[in-house]
Amino acid sequence: MTAYEISVLGRVDAALLADLEQLEAVRQPTVTVLRGTLSDPGELRTVLARLQDRGLELVEIRQLDADDGDPE
Repeated sequence: MTAYEISVLGRVDAALLADLEQLEAVRQPTVTVLRGTLSDPGELRTVLARLQDRGLELVEIRQLDADDGDPE
């Protein structure tokens, strides 16, 4: 399992957030930051594809170190 922080421009709608239950969302004025643990690279690709399907622009993806804290 690997922890990630994914930032996208705009707001992630409630339906998509419910589907991405493994990630928590922090909404900032123009960016939504999703943070959580994903089981493998395939799951990361799935999350990114779902965000893209909703027309959300990717700002940043960060793989979190153990020093960044466990998001769970």
